[in-house]
Amino acid sequence: MNEKIETIKKLSKDIGILYVEDNQGLSKNMQTLLSRIFDNVYIAYNGEDGYNEYIKHKPKIVITDVNMPIMSGFEMIKKIKALELECKIIILSAYDEKEDLYKALELGVFSYLHKPAKAPELVDAIYNATVAIQKEENSRIFLNQLQNIFNYQNNIVIMMHEDKFVLVNQRFNEFFGVESIDEFKKEHGDIDKLLLEHKEFLYTTPSFKWIDIAIKNPGKLFHTKIQNYKGEKRHLILKLREIPQKDKHYILSFDDVTELNLMTLFDANASKNDETSKDKASILALLKVIKDNSAEIRLHNFYKGLTIINPAVLINIDEESFSLKTVNTQLKVVQITRFMTITSEIFPKDVVCKSIKNVDSDNQIIVIDDFAFASRSAADRKYTRLEPDADHGCTLYYKNIKFPGETHIVDISEVSVKIKIDALPAGIEIGTTVKVAIFLKLKGKPMSFITLGKVYRIDENKYDYNIVLLYELDKKNLNNIREYLSNRQIELIREFKSTDINSLS
Repeated sequence: MNEKIETIKKLSKDIGILYVEDNQGLSKNMQTLLSRIFDNVYIAYNGEDGYNEYIKHKPKIVITDVNMPIMSGFEMIKKIKALELECKIIILSAYDEKEDLYKALELGVFSYLHKPAKAPELVDAIYNATVAIQKEENSRIFLNQLQNIFNYQNNIVIMMHEDKFVLVNQRFNEFFGVESIDEFKKEHGDIDKLLLEHKEFLYTTPSFKWIDIAIKNPGKLFHTKIQNYKGEKRHLILKLREIPQKDKHYILSFDDVTELNLMTLFDANASKNDETSKDKASILALLKVIKDNSAEIRLHNFYKGLTIINPAVLINIDEESFSLKTVNTQLKVVQITRFMTITSEIFPKDVVCKSIKNVDSDNQIIVIDDFAFASRSAADRKYTRLEPDADHGCTLYYKNIKFPGETHIVDISEVSVKIKIDALPAGIEIGTTVKVAIFLKLKGKPMSFITLGKVYRIDENKYDYNIVLLYELDKKNLNNIREYLSNRQIELIREFKSTDINSLS
C-alpha cells in the first residue's frame, strides 16, 4: 500500500481531489488522510456545495457520498459529468441497493465502495483513478503531437473509409487551395478527375478506379500526376496503408517529387539520350522516397545466365552513394559478378549498378556508388539464356565455307546463341544468314543440331568478337534444347551453392 501511495504522490502533483460528505466527523478524518497524499484537497458537505467547489477548482478526482441534503450525490455527479466526462468519480456509500449501482454505471462512475471503506481498498481506488488520469493525459499529448505531425509535414496525408475522405491534413488544403475537406468535396466531389492520365501512372480508367488498385496493393508505391489549385501538374508518389483493427480504413500519403523532373522518363517516345537517365541525383532522390516509405527494392543478378532475385532494404543514402542490406545468397552472387540491377515499382527504368564499391558479408551490406538508369528492363528477358558447360562445341559456316578460327559459346537459349570468335569473317554483318552447328551433352549423352541463324548483334571486344544469332528450331531440337536448359539450370544452382567466395579473392 505504501508503494501505491508514493506512486499517487508522484502522479498527483497537478491533480486536485474533492471530497463530498455531509458527516463532518468523517469529512475531517478523510481530509487529514488525503492531505498527506495530495497537494490540493477540497471539501464540501452536500451535493450543491460539491458542485460549486468542482466548478471553482476543477479537480480530476471526486470522492462522494450518495445520500446528502440539498443535492444528492447522484445529482451532483450528473452535473459534473455534463461539464467533464473524464472526471474520475469514486462513490462511498453505506447502501448496497441495486438501483444505486445501476445509476452509478449509467453515470460512468469510476469506482463504487461501501462505507466504511478500509484504507487499502480506498488507496487502491484512488491509485487506479490516478493511473487512469495519467494514461489519458499521455494519450492526449501523444495524439496532439500526431495531429501536429499530420498537419504540418510536407506530404499530403488523407484518411479514408472505403473510398470516402474522412480526414485530411493542412498540406492537402494548401495543395488544393481549400479551407477544409467539406470545401474540397463541394468544389471537386472527389479526387478522381484530378488524377491525370500518364503512362505507367495511377489514375481512374473506364476499367478500374485508382483507389481500388491502391487498396488491393497496400504498401506499394504508385506514381500519380495531380493538378493543384494553380493548375500545375505535379508528380506525387502515393502509398496506401491499412489502419490496423479498423476495417476498410486507410491512410494515404502523397510525396511531391515534381522537382526531380522524372515524368518524361515514363514517356516511351522520350529521347534515349535524355540526360535525366544519367542523373545520379534523381536516382538517389527516388531511393530516398523508397527508404522514407519503408518500401523494398529487388536485386537482380545473373550467374552464368542463372537468374537470382532477392529483396533488399535501403540502409543509408548520401550525395554520391547508397548502401543496402540483403540476404546472403544475393551477397554471394554480387561478390562473384560485381554487378547487379535494382528494380522498384516507382523507378521509371531499372537501375544498373555498374560496379560495387564494397560488400560487407558480416553485416550483409552492399555499398554502391556507380549507377544509372538502364536502357532495358531486367524483366525484358523473355527466354532463359545460360552459359553452357565446358564440354561443348560449335562451328560456323558462311556461304557453306567453315569458319577456320576458334569459336566458343558464351550463352545459349531456345531462340538464340551468343558465340565468341577470334576474328570476324569478311561479309558477315547484322542481318547476314549463317549456318551454325552446336554440340552439347544432355544427361551425359551427345546432343547436336544444325540450323540457320540470322546475325542479330555484333560486339567488338579488345581481342575478339561476340556475335548473337537468332534461329528457329524444329520441334525435336526445340524440346531437346529446352530439356538441356532445364538440366543446366539445376547444375548451375548446385555449382553456385558450392562456390567458395574466399577462393575467388
